[in-house]
Amino acid sequence: MLTFLLRIFTFLWILWILRKIFGFLAGKRAKPPSPNPQGDGPKNTVKDPVCGMYMDPGLAIRVHCREGDLFFCSEECRRRYLAGKDFPC
Repeated sequence: MLTFLLRIFTFLWILWILRKIFGFLAGKRAKPPSPNPQGDGPKNTVKDPVCGMYMDPGLAIRVHCREGDLFFCSEECRRRYLAGKDFPC
């Protein structure tokens, strides 16, 4: 019984190795998963419009503007954004 189980394990191991080898030769290497299907940053994050950094919305500095809510990573980015605007938010 033990030899039978050993043969099955060996057979499955060989199949796994062959699958890896043929997958590599065919160029179908596994790609790392994208954090977001749209490709614009990790899920459940917001993007700073000044520096482009993604962050948790709970940690970001929120500013309510006519365009909608804006999120900043720091006071410096918030000041730089508001300094470039002709109208206050």
